[in-house]
Amino acid sequence: MITSLGQCLKNMLLPKALCVLALSSAATVKVNADQLLRTRGDTTTDNGFDSFLNHILRRLVNFDKEEYEYQLQAGLQKRIGLALGGIHHGHDHMIHFKHMEETNRDLRANNSTNTELPEYTFTPCADEYECDSTLVTYTREEVYNKVSSSLKQSTNVQYCLTADPMITKDMYGSCGVEEDCACAFCLFGSWCVFQVCDSQCYELSGLNTEVSAAIKYGVQVRKVCASCEEETSHAGFTNKDSDGLGYCDSDAYGYKAKNSGLVVFPTDDKGVILSGALPVSAWAHVTIAGTCDTPTGTFKPNDFGRLSVDALTTLLMGASGTVSIAPDTLGYSNTYDYFRGYVVKKQYQTSFIPLWLKTKRTIAEETKCASELGNGLTIAGYSEGGYGAFAIAEAAQSVGIDVQAVLSGAGPYLTSSALLTTGYTSMAEGTFPLNRRHYTIQLGQSYSSTYSGVENYGTGQDLLADSWFVGSTQFTKYDAVNAVTDSGGSDSLNKLVPSPISIDSLDVWDPAAVQFIKDAIRKGHSKPCDNMNGAAAAGVDKLCHAFEANDLENYINSIGKNYLYELCFSFGDEVINSANVMQGGPAFTENAFEVTGNHDEAGAHCIRRFVNFFSSANFASYVQQRTGGYCGIYGAASSSSQPSSDPSSSLSSEPSGSTTNHLTSAHSSPPSPEPSKPQSSQSRSLFPSSSQSFEPSDSLSTSHSSESSEPQSKLPSSSPHRPKNLV
Repeated sequence: MITSLGQCLKNMLLPKALCVLALSSAATVKVNADQLLRTRGDTTTDNGFDSFLNHILRRLVNFDKEEYEYQLQAGLQKRIGLALGGIHHGHDHMIHFKHMEETNRDLRANNSTNTELPEYTFTPCADEYECDSTLVTYTREEVYNKVSSSLKQSTNVQYCLTADPMITKDMYGSCGVEEDCACAFCLFGSWCVFQVCDSQCYELSGLNTEVSAAIKYGVQVRKVCASCEEETSHAGFTNKDSDGLGYCDSDAYGYKAKNSGLVVFPTDDKGVILSGALPVSAWAHVTIAGTCDTPTGTFKPNDFGRLSVDALTTLLMGASGTVSIAPDTLGYSNTYDYFRGYVVKKQYQTSFIPLWLKTKRTIAEETKCASELGNGLTIAGYSEGGYGAFAIAEAAQSVGIDVQAVLSGAGPYLTSSALLTTGYTSMAEGTFPLNRRHYTIQLGQSYSSTYSGVENYGTGQDLLADSWFVGSTQFTKYDAVNAVTDSGGSDSLNKLVPSPISIDSLDVWDPAAVQFIKDAIRKGHSKPCDNMNGAAAAGVDKLCHAFEANDLENYINSIGKNYLYELCFSFGDEVINSANVMQGGPAFTENAFEVTGNHDEAGAHCIRRFVNFFSSANFASYVQQRTGGYCGIYGAASSSSQPSSDPSSSLSSEPSGSTTNHLTSAHSSPPSPEPSKPQSSQSRSLFPSSSQSFEPSDSLSTSHSSESSEPQSKLPSSSPHRPKNLV
């Protein structure tokens, strides 16, 4: 215990002036670091002034800036995620477009079975890129700078340090530091030993390290447009829709539509597309309200600070070494004059398959087979995109693509059960987010005789009500559909839904459908549409057929070992209830990965996890392309290119037979950092174990060690994907 100046000088090795000052003014010392740092060494204390002074001096001498930064980094990683929660999910506060024209178009030509369609207003995008144009080519360094610039703008915001619960707003500007900084260690109320500022959040969170690891190559970014009509008519196209899903049938809705999408090619240091058989990734976009708020519409090379989560994720997936394809989907951007199929499987299938076929064909032609798309495909998506990812996988398998993994988060997979019951409950209880009430309009439009081929189309059982009131203003079904087609921004759609959120918010839906869902909940039926007799009696059986046809429960339960997949979710998600995973059965729960937070916070964790997967050793090993494939336009692959019966065996070892490295390129090897060692062949996890996790975040590990940072996997070792709290 230090009680004198001599002891202070001898034991603490402090300058005399500081010892005198500390001893004489101890009562006025303020130490914010008590809230921030762990006490090192002996934590036992005596009562009284002497022990207090001893504690203060020990803390002062042992203050370690590196330790503080480590503690802060861990705290920030828990809350910030990939900082994508702060990048808007394609809503119209993202990018506003001035419309050059408004086009009234009668869509009878696209819906020949319906002769009574009214005319709707379809508004094109003002600054749409030309189809099949190259938007930009970046070096690896330029990609890193652009992505970092975008993430900094969304991460280094006011009070971002409070993502660490140990830092509060009242610590900002204290101890004489700037207003955008917080003092970590303050002496005498005015002397700050160490400060941190909002401008450091991006670096402190460790995102810069993860972004650097994810970006291995330069990129060439294109807008590609393709239709089923054109791409399935090429001579040599033999991989037809073997499962009869109908997404590219001649009578399919959107068969002639030239769907647009963002396609990112990895390039070498000279800007040349990598050679060899390249792995392919697909990104299914989040829920989009505005017609132009798409992957291509929000990719702005001169305005990266406003890059959408869809465009940013697609860019990162491409820079990791995959040919990344992000469909805008039907009804958006280049196909603005079509209706949208929100949570309709064919919406995503009819949009993706032509883009994949055209990209495969054109890259082979352009490079004279120096580069080609490998037959392996990894698909990722969140929210609506979580649903779309599995819909794409189903079609991809049907057309002969080797689906290798699906990374899905917060998808409304159970359209005929959990989506209806939890949607009703969250509205009735007022817990659904007010700013997202337009989802009821988007779902209603898709299931109201607009998107032909949907099972209730033209049957008189539309999901949208004929009319309803918002206050004293009456709206009709036509108003809702027209609001979606006429740019469809979230603000314009929200005005059509009664607020605040209550059971009245469901007035936009057909009263018979709402009552049917309510009765099912009252009777304890978690799957309302299983009672088809009751649905027929209520006059909603055709509507139930439509929801059942687009339900993903049967498909996900049929995947088995065909490919690896993960369902990222949060029990705190207020938009897509966790029942969409919990009620799906073992195929859902055993492949679930729990994160924390609301819909956007969970999205940041899930998407960060997805992006890091593409830079992991597991992915690098797993996507090796099997030889015996093909080049040219299209052609059947040899048997050696087919997926193995158990893809888990490929996670840490070369696939059986000879392989072609997917990144044979003009430059020798990817830039640092080097990937970690792959897992053992016994593991079915998509991600490394805790001992092999990539720095700096342990959240990417399936380990549930108490030492790693949030979000922690809740999965016991006996079942590598099963959350602890599952029965």
